[in-house]
Amino acid sequence: MPEPDSRDAATEAGRRCREALRQRRGTSDQRLVFAPYRICPIGAHIDHQGGTVLGQAIDVGTTMAFAPRDDTELRLSSENYPEEVRVKAQDKEAPGPGWGKYVWAAARALEDLLPPDARGLDGAVTGRLAGGGLSSSASFLLAVQTALLEVNGVALAETECVERAWRAETEFVGLQCGILDQASIVGAKRGHLLAIDAARKTWLPIAPGHEQADARFLVCYSGADRNLMTTGFNERVAQCRDAAARLAELTHTPPSQHLGDHDDDAFEQHAEQLPPMLRRRAAHFFGERRRVAAGIRAWREGDLPSFGQVMRESCQSSIDNFEVGSSELIQLQNILTDTDGVLGSRFSGAGFAGCVLALVAGSHAEECRERVAAAYARAVPALAGTARFFLVNSSDGVRLL
Repeated sequence: MPEPDSRDAATEAGRRCREALRQRRGTSDQRLVFAPYRICPIGAHIDHQGGTVLGQAIDVGTTMAFAPRDDTELRLSSENYPEEVRVKAQDKEAPGPGWGKYVWAAARALEDLLPPDARGLDGAVTGRLAGGGLSSSASFLLAVQTALLEVNGVALAETECVERAWRAETEFVGLQCGILDQASIVGAKRGHLLAIDAARKTWLPIAPGHEQADARFLVCYSGADRNLMTTGFNERVAQCRDAAARLAELTHTPPSQHLGDHDDDAFEQHAEQLPPMLRRRAAHFFGERRRVAAGIRAWREGDLPSFGQVMRESCQSSIDNFEVGSSELIQLQNILTDTDGVLGSRFSGAGFAGCVLALVAGSHAEECRERVAAAYARAVPALAGTARFFLVNSSDGVRLL
């Protein structure tokens, strides 16, 4: 059975959040915020190294109804978790394990922007595919921060919104990510890809070529969740930084912790002098940086087959050089590669579990979705009940409704 239209689902999510908050608080003094999830067709694991990546917000995400409080407490309930979270914007210590840490992190990253008597809020939240590879954590952090800024009458530029959400995730949650997620969710423009320069912290909407109307993105959720804080993500970031530091030594250039500080020639000349594992991590970065540039050209020209081929090459490098990919994701990738109408695909998110993202021909999109879902159910029957396959539409960025 096809997934319900995601625009209808978002409207229904808002209704449920409003009703949940009304039952708790008994007031109509509410606002809604929607923070979309994001996809990244090309640009795996290079934003944290200062590379350029491609992102797009989608019309599935975090919806939260909220209302201001007269004290500094944040009280949130969620459809996804049974416990209510209660934190204060001024709390210096994180609450115990669970999603409350993200509420606390969102508030802490805004602490110096809020007045000493900052107003808290009551909120009711819903979102799909937490841990699925579509940046649900960044979406949630931005939803909370947007609401908290709103109830305190503080306005921020987009670049500052990205910086504060990134700070929440890196400094307070502890994930050493780049700005792909935050910039995609804040700076998105419907119908466009966002070329995000992580080193300069700038982004540019890329309009599609005229053939793009015949393309859709298909999200294939494997049914296996992951939390990046419990995977090898931070370890891979550290390895990239080690590779950058070694290249700086070999090229007699200033110390560096980002591979983006080095050019392709430096890597080509000194690759064999790097330890094998660091050489693979660096090979992925420099190859992916070239693939992003090729993807931008293909998108602008409406060259869907070329764009899809770059996606496949990106995924193969993630497997071979970055050494990520669960057995379920690799099986999904193989199924997509062998399915007619699929132009390209790659892991979505860090590649430890979660989703695979596919570019499919618009005229065959639903047929592709059905065939891929059926093939995956046969290949991985244990996850057939939790796996999901749905077509998404592009979206504008985080916004109050």
